[in-house]
Amino acid sequence: MTDTQAVSATQGSWRPWLLHPLLLLLWLGSFLLAAALEHAPHASLWFPPAAVTFAGLFSVGWRAAPAVFAACMLGTYLTEWDANHGDVRLGVVASSGLLFALIHTGAYALPAMVLRRLAPSAPAELTLRAVSQFLLLGALGAFLAATLGTVGLARTDLLDSPDLFELAAAWWIGDYAALVTLAPALALVFRRVGGAGAVRRFPAFEWGPWRLRRSAAGKLALLFAFTVAVLASYLLLSNSSALLVVLVLPVVLQLWVVHTEDLASAQLGMLGFSLLTVGAAAAFKVGDDALILQFAAISLAANTYLSLAAPALYAANERLRDQVSHDGLTGALSRAHFEDRVAVELAHALRRGQPVAIVMLDLDGLKDLNDTHGHAAGDLALRELVLRSKACLGGGDFIARLSGDEFALFLPGADESRAHAVVSAVRDRLAAEPVPGLGFHVGASFGIATTQGAPLSLSQLLQAADQAMYADKRARRRAP
Repeated sequence: MTDTQAVSATQGSWRPWLLHPLLLLLWLGSFLLAAALEHAPHASLWFPPAAVTFAGLFSVGWRAAPAVFAACMLGTYLTEWDANHGDVRLGVVASSGLLFALIHTGAYALPAMVLRRLAPSAPAELTLRAVSQFLLLGALGAFLAATLGTVGLARTDLLDSPDLFELAAAWWIGDYAALVTLAPALALVFRRVGGAGAVRRFPAFEWGPWRLRRSAAGKLALLFAFTVAVLASYLLLSNSSALLVVLVLPVVLQLWVVHTEDLASAQLGMLGFSLLTVGAAAAFKVGDDALILQFAAISLAANTYLSLAAPALYAANERLRDQVSHDGLTGALSRAHFEDRVAVELAHALRRGQPVAIVMLDLDGLKDLNDTHGHAAGDLALRELVLRSKACLGGGDFIARLSGDEFALFLPGADESRAHAVVSAVRDRLAAEPVPGLGFHVGASFGIATTQGAPLSLSQLLQAADQAMYADKRARRRAP
């Protein structure tokens, strides 16, 4: 083992252990932040510990549970100490802390472990399926944590609320707002600290190499400035709820960032918006308007993730269209797509009085080639025929595979003279050098049909070109 390998092995053995104190510190620090953001008794605008727990369990699995348990117990102690001004009921802390730790860890373990199980088979790009799984499973985890936590802690006398349903709803929305905003970023932090070998990759949310571009910085500055302006107007104009509704416009600005910049810039926009809304809530009393801020944060996060998944959807659709419109072996157009496209081109040419030409070509001796050298050799010859034919085509020309060894070239604006020139060029390319991998040349027969002198339909052109091609094949067979 080299010195470099020894250092890497040493780093790999101790780095994952940093995750446990990091989890504990992040959980407790975010718990204290959430306590400062309470907009109603036991209801926080934002509950980041939910995101820490979810990201920790997803990133390192059940190994994160001890740190989360310890953090829950300490958080329960701090809650009791604050509620009773230092007079801590140890029995209540013990029972409530254990119950809260079990409910909180279990509720977020369900979505985290499901996503963790799905992660190895997830595609490299961010897809609508991955986003939907994260958003829906995250909502389920927050719902379980809120409902079970409210009922359970009320029975242990830690919580005292006249309306448990209202408390559970506020708890759920606060947990979910933090989870959808922070969990992917926290998973990235855990992966960077623990190392790629010890921490599970959160599907396609990783930034990779990144540098803030000037265009992205300008758009993010506009997004944040507009958000600050709305929040400041809300404070100055006697907390008018109507002004907070205008926060829908930062969602539109964020979509501009998402569709024009990279993943890191999009995540920064989401995090910055959430921190600004949370900071505003900490600076002044928002009361019932907290729900509007929470909805704005969740809406911006959800729209960000769904929009980030759009390129993968476009790429998938493009692949499907390509599979339908192109022959998988040779890359030539499929017969159906060729006929549809030629019908449109032919109609345009006839209206403008322009000629078109169709050239049929057939690979010579494909059956003998398959029988003698195998079908792989025949496939190689077909691909080479298409490749060399494409090299002789102009910008508007295209080639299609009509059947096993039959192809057609469509030459818009071409008369018979140009069609013969294209055929001559293809023949020369086929004769210039043997097919790589086969070691010998292949030939083809050609037939030309044009609309020059007669406005033929597509079927008539194909029939005429086909007859000419077989005439060429017979003539070449008789030739010495």
